[in-house]
Amino acid sequence: MDVQTQELLATFEADCGLSPENSNTNQKRKRLQRLTKQQSEILEGFFSVCGHPDDSQKRHLSGRTGLGLDQVKFWFQNKRTQVKTSCCKEDNYKLTVENEILRDENRYFKIAICYAVCVNCGNKSQQNHLSVVMGRLKGHTDWLQQEITRSHGTLLNANIPSQLDPSAQTVLPGQQDAEMMAELAKNAMHALIIVSQTHVGLWFPVPGCSYDILNMMAYQQAYAGDNGANAMGFKTEATRGDAMVMMDSKSIVDFLMEPYNYRSFFPGAISGAITNRIYTWPTNDGYNGVVQLMTVEMMFPSPLVPVRRCTFLRHCNVVAEGAVVVVDLSLDDGTGFAKCRKLPSGFLIRSLRPNTCKVIAVEHVRVDDSGIHELYQPCLSGLMFGSRRWVVTMARQAARLRDVHLTKSTLKVSTKGRKNLMKLADDLLVSFAGSVAPVGAAGGMWTVLTGAGMEDDIRVAYRCITEGTSTNTTNAVLSACASLRVPLPMSQVFELLRNLTLRSKWDVLVHGSTVKEEVTIAKGAGSDDAVTILHAKRGKGQNKERIMILQNNAYDASGSFMVYSPVDSQLMNTMILAPSDQPSGASNLSLYPTGFSLLPDGEAAKDTTGMDIGEVGGTLMTVGFQIPVKLAGGAGTVVNPRSVASAVRLMDDMITIVKKTLTEDHSAIRGIGPFN
Repeated sequence: MDVQTQELLATFEADCGLSPENSNTNQKRKRLQRLTKQQSEILEGFFSVCGHPDDSQKRHLSGRTGLGLDQVKFWFQNKRTQVKTSCCKEDNYKLTVENEILRDENRYFKIAICYAVCVNCGNKSQQNHLSVVMGRLKGHTDWLQQEITRSHGTLLNANIPSQLDPSAQTVLPGQQDAEMMAELAKNAMHALIIVSQTHVGLWFPVPGCSYDILNMMAYQQAYAGDNGANAMGFKTEATRGDAMVMMDSKSIVDFLMEPYNYRSFFPGAISGAITNRIYTWPTNDGYNGVVQLMTVEMMFPSPLVPVRRCTFLRHCNVVAEGAVVVVDLSLDDGTGFAKCRKLPSGFLIRSLRPNTCKVIAVEHVRVDDSGIHELYQPCLSGLMFGSRRWVVTMARQAARLRDVHLTKSTLKVSTKGRKNLMKLADDLLVSFAGSVAPVGAAGGMWTVLTGAGMEDDIRVAYRCITEGTSTNTTNAVLSACASLRVPLPMSQVFELLRNLTLRSKWDVLVHGSTVKEEVTIAKGAGSDDAVTILHAKRGKGQNKERIMILQNNAYDASGSFMVYSPVDSQLMNTMILAPSDQPSGASNLSLYPTGFSLLPDGEAAKDTTGMDIGEVGGTLMTVGFQIPVKLAGGAGTVVNPRSVASAVRLMDDMITIVKKTLTEDHSAIRGIGPFN
């Protein structure tokens, strides 16, 4: 074909709009056609409920959006591919983090094996290495003491108030307060870094657990000046644990330094936190360099474990290589009235990748634990208030928050709905823990009517509900709880409680119903950490009743829990599963949680077989529930004795049924969890 012919053909195609350039341009325009906001909302909303529409549903969507059937079809195909790709990336990310955890644990075990010292054999080479480590720690201690003496003389032994009331914010007058507190916090930070990173001599790994306990003899040799550990009536608890947290270091620090965020980051573990006073507050570098005085209430969900209230300095500092240290230190008031004091404790946060950090926690406290029931006394060495509980809770909440922002094909809830449900799930745990803990948690808003909280002495408490009603009757919530020992390993108890086949045997709420899991909202750090929606059908035919249950559960040796509450299906659909842009009504829902708190008993803590601590021994279980009741008119402070008697009877029946169900032969459902 000559050149003239080619030019004529090109002119003809251009006049007809068939030139390659015009054709490609038109195809690109069709391919890049943007959906309107309304069209996107309709398709996204339907996809959150159903990812595979049938032909009739596609025609309905085509009519509502004005798009062609092929456009609707291809949109759903592309969306499913996008979701699948996102899920694969997230799964790969989590596997990478788990690989980092295993690699770090292997590195730690290699170090522990290399430097293990046998008291009977008396290995001289290892003892010499231990002596070198102890000498280094002693030298660092002497240096800290010299720095303190040089800066403020006898500052460490000065009568500085430590256990302050929330209102006592001006107890420490003087111009040198900020400098004095900053110096103390700096020295405590140096001590924390040395102790947290020392793998030899100072720490003993606990068999079957991923945390260490302090070698008190080695510690007293290294820190000879700290001789108050043997004070009359006080015990020293010191543990170290670590975990991979899927969150950037800045976000972790934001949660730790702000009281409200601190409580929300540890639901069920922190019942209250306030900042008494701020000594140093940089304005241009975030929380780096902040020194503040905080009062924190720590609790464990059991009526037999008193709340721990502790006041301490909290200091945040960015150190070399991008690591961040958050250190806590209680100040000695010289009176001995403080029932809980923190020696240098806190968190060492080191970034591994943009959204993942390794967090090492050291919890070193001196406490008066005389109020703890003998049933829980053997569990004090690192489980209930130890470092493992802090890092595991931190890792679980970080993973759940990350999971909330993902879109998965298995989910049938919008992003905003998942956020609402996560908030409700945390509120469930907080409400349950606050109602079963002794009076003093959560501001002491529960008034005990009867009982001590043991199986044969069920505790009943109540709190008023403030409502703007003009009636003479005041509403209230009644709580019943009790702690008992179950002769089964905690892992087995947890799996049996979660088993949906057994649910109808012990759960009065779904008695005789078929229960299935509808939606998984968010996963935590492990496979047993989840926020889910359960669906139960009760009755037959037209009288069949549908019950939606919001459940929050997690498993760990430092404390497992399963809390749940029924939620009205209409409210679930309109306010949570498909929320509008208007302010959500989820926060106004009245939820009355029922739940279980589990902990390995003392026999498990003494196990030396090498099995995980939750796989042996028995289980300490706390059972509790809440029900709405009516208070008498007038003053509105009288609870009907029949309501109390009914609550005691319901709790007694529940304990009997649960114990019977757990101890039955479950060979038919073996193959799950601990039965493998």
